[in-house]
Amino acid sequence: MAEKEKTPLAALRDSRGGIPEAVRDSVKEQNRIHKLIKDALKSSPMTVPQLAEKTGVPSDTAMWHLMAMRRYGDVCELGREGDYYKYGLTEK
Repeated sequence: MAEKEKTPLAALRDSRGGIPEAVRDSVKEQNRIHKLIKDALKSSPMTVPQLAEKTGVPSDTAMWHLMAMRRYGDVCELGREGDYYKYGLTEK
């Protein structure tokens, strides 16, 4: 049986020695933080400081990930609580 031809991206990745470990670790950490945020928001909408406290992630990091998740439709703003917006999971 003939070997399946590699896609250009797979061929490039192989020629460069695969995916660098630093990139794999970065993606793994990003996925871990997104899961923490999603799990925290399952119980109720929260502000960034509340999310940071519940997840143990620094506020600036939580905000950065939250904005990325908002951009891709995973979370949405659900009003304000004092000086902060509350965020909740988007129903998909």
